[in-house]
Amino acid sequence: MRRWAALILPLLLAAAHAQAEEVSAPPPPLPSPVSAASDEQVRLPIGEFAGLLDGEELSGAPALRVVGALREEEVLLFEVTLDRGTLTDSLQAYTVGDQLLLPIGELARLLDLNLDVRPREQRIVGRVGSAQRSLLLDLASGTARLNTRAIEFTSDDAVAGLTDIYLSAKLIERLLPVRIAIDSEGLIVALTATEQLPIQAKLERLGRLRGLRPDVDSNEEIFFVDSTPGLLSVPAFDVALEASADAVAPHFRRRYDVRVGADALYMGFQGYVGSDEKGRPSTSRFMFERRDLEGDLLGPIGATRFSVGDVYTPSLAVGPRSIGGRGVSLSTAPLEQTSVFDRVDLRGELPIGFDVELYINDVLRGGEQTPVQGRYEFLDVPLVRGVNVIRIVSYGPTGERSEETRVVNVAGGALPKGELTFDIGAVEQETPLLDLRRGEGQIIAPGEGKLRVTAGVAYGLSEGLTLIGGAALFTPGIGDERILGTAGVRTSLLGYAVQADIAYDDQGGEGLSLGAAGTPLGVSTVVRHAEYRGGLIDEALPQGGEGRALKRHSEATMDFSVGPVAGLTFPLTLRAQRDEFEDGRVTAIAGVRLSTTTSRMLWSAGFDYDRTTSPGNPSLDRLAGMLAASSFGSETWQLRGTIDYEILPTFDIRSIAVTADRPIGDRLALRLGAGHSFAMTGDETTFQAAVIFRLPFADLSLAGDYTAPRDDWRIGLQMAFGIVFDPFRRAYKLARPGPAGGGNAALQAFIDRDGDDRFDPAIDEPVPNIRVTNGSDEATTDAQGQALLTGLGYGTSARLQLDLDGIDNPYVTSPPQTVEFLPRVGHVTRVYYPLKTVGEVLARIQFRDSGGRLTGLSALRVKAVSASGRAIEASTEFDGSVVFERLAVGRYRLELDGEQAERLGMRLVS
Repeated sequence: MRRWAALILPLLLAAAHAQAEEVSAPPPPLPSPVSAASDEQVRLPIGEFAGLLDGEELSGAPALRVVGALREEEVLLFEVTLDRGTLTDSLQAYTVGDQLLLPIGELARLLDLNLDVRPREQRIVGRVGSAQRSLLLDLASGTARLNTRAIEFTSDDAVAGLTDIYLSAKLIERLLPVRIAIDSEGLIVALTATEQLPIQAKLERLGRLRGLRPDVDSNEEIFFVDSTPGLLSVPAFDVALEASADAVAPHFRRRYDVRVGADALYMGFQGYVGSDEKGRPSTSRFMFERRDLEGDLLGPIGATRFSVGDVYTPSLAVGPRSIGGRGVSLSTAPLEQTSVFDRVDLRGELPIGFDVELYINDVLRGGEQTPVQGRYEFLDVPLVRGVNVIRIVSYGPTGERSEETRVVNVAGGALPKGELTFDIGAVEQETPLLDLRRGEGQIIAPGEGKLRVTAGVAYGLSEGLTLIGGAALFTPGIGDERILGTAGVRTSLLGYAVQADIAYDDQGGEGLSLGAAGTPLGVSTVVRHAEYRGGLIDEALPQGGEGRALKRHSEATMDFSVGPVAGLTFPLTLRAQRDEFEDGRVTAIAGVRLSTTTSRMLWSAGFDYDRTTSPGNPSLDRLAGMLAASSFGSETWQLRGTIDYEILPTFDIRSIAVTADRPIGDRLALRLGAGHSFAMTGDETTFQAAVIFRLPFADLSLAGDYTAPRDDWRIGLQMAFGIVFDPFRRAYKLARPGPAGGGNAALQAFIDRDGDDRFDPAIDEPVPNIRVTNGSDEATTDAQGQALLTGLGYGTSARLQLDLDGIDNPYVTSPPQTVEFLPRVGHVTRVYYPLKTVGEVLARIQFRDSGGRLTGLSALRVKAVSASGRAIEASTEFDGSVVFERLAVGRYRLELDGEQAERLGMRLVS
């Protein structure tokens, strides 16, 4: 161990030597004081007042420009046209320096683009163009990518506002399939599509563009709704039922999946029960969880996640991997950040009949069809340094295609100076909270029922040096129970992230792991080497999960793009790994994955090579390949196809499969499929056909398949639906699948007659015909002013967009038309949306001159502040008069603009 410690010491010294000395800049000079006015009169500095009347800024005032801030004086209203048709005449753009910045979120809504704009996270993700190219823009890291092509931009090209992200016209042209012409004098933004846009495909005639309005008035702020978990809430359910008749025994099969979500004990509760093919409950999962993006859980602990029930332990850099079981876990680490030297485990819900594909930075990494406890699992997934776009693409039995996008910021594992994070987990491994498994055919996992406790801690010793430590009690694979401790550092040398860890267990096992990550020659590269002795078992490695003792391990991962070649860009991932075990066996694994997009097809290909040698046995070599293609959803056929083949030891095509889905109207869909397997026992061909009925409250499918030459057939009926409690009608209702897997919202829109922001059926008037959308689904308020939206996901925030164009009464004002809240699994968040009748108020602001005469004061900024604190600003006219238009019913107080009043040395006397 002293020898290995000597290897780490130079890293510590080099990192400490590399720390830069902090220099404090002198504070800026303070402005000159302004004399206060008496109660009887206002004294105005004549220079400032003259400049104010001329409408000019003071010559002595500093020209301030804050990056990321948008000022009211920079705003301009533009008319936006597409092919000479008006989309809107009130697009709110900002002039910052010599740049005109346009709101990308509002543009995306106008053009019906599939973009998820997240101003609070300073991030945009989505797909654009007829080829559905993936788009990522992350302001925090300065990353922009279209497919895998990097897009360069400066801080002047992008600014995050409160409700939208504003981009320069030239950056928008590089990201979206449009050309932009700006008429600064006529205040017109003219768009020309370089590919057919969704809005053009949706409308029958371009003349109908004149009837479109933006979903959100970007002049408004976000309407935040509090959504804190309560003691108990009414649960929501997702149910999937399947029954089939088979040619082989058992001739009749039946399965079900039931998911439930609710608030319980001020936490979110998630439950799952699944059956075997005889309809008997066989697997279950129950968990109570609380998450907080800001890390405010459990008081002074500052946790970001706390879970009880069926949870997973954290993994360490060397030793134990993440294992599930009944227990508890706690973390203070950021929810969306990890270390480049750690692998991640990706898990999510996988209902009956669904299959998923995993894409990392647009490269296909894997797929899964068989659920584990009702979920998919992609384990030990390596990521690259920087921003990683993880896409989970789900394909359902009714032909639907959905895509979940996660953006993970992968760093070198270093923390800011003085920051401390820790992860703790304790479980009875591989044992569910409620064990419904039966003895017949049950597979006992290694170490099942054993106690596993894992704790990891990280501390930022300086800005460039982080200390890592960990301890664990675990049973690895087929081995005995062990106690293990680890220590290490995370730092940077010559622009590369560097990792060093040592480990020691109570059975004499020792381990040393070294790693580096960087981008030499523009290639994102991670290399790692580990040495072991004394029988230490490293489960954190893909080859160490079986409990076999390793002697050494080496691996390298490279991510880069090739092209453009013939107009195409090919993102590639290369991986190589070599493991040497104590018993003398040696395995070498190498793989390559690449993807590209042509027209409306996404193509993916890959090769995997592995070689195994062991003492006294000949080496075994295997080289296999795959080719996959899928089209993006359209109004015609959606196609998917795969070919799996083997090159070594002999060339052989193992299987070919293709599926085709076709929607027929809004309620009916057709699925056709065929596959051929080249098995050693004989070739088999399978044909599949299904008719899908998409009902307002459920998905119902009737499917059949036939396999020749075995003469094996199967006919099945599947139904999936949700059950959610409507808090306004105080009754359960059937809904589309999804309410138990994420948040839900119930909207009550009303005209607030008494101005108290609360709905009183005896006084207030419901507002129908408000369209509410969440990006993938929409609803319209009914005669009672109510709408219910389900399946809003389980992210850090959920947004609803409201369109008020259907309201008959134009003399009302509304809160912001973007509603945001924290979604909770199975919970229905109540959104009370008060609209208010409007009126006008005329006020006059005067000051008394030295002769005692009252004179109107012009160009004075004043505001009317409501009881809730919302301010409406205006400026006085030449005679001191000011008109506040479209004020909602309620009480207001008149205030001066604080900044201007302080500068001019004035205050209101009465």
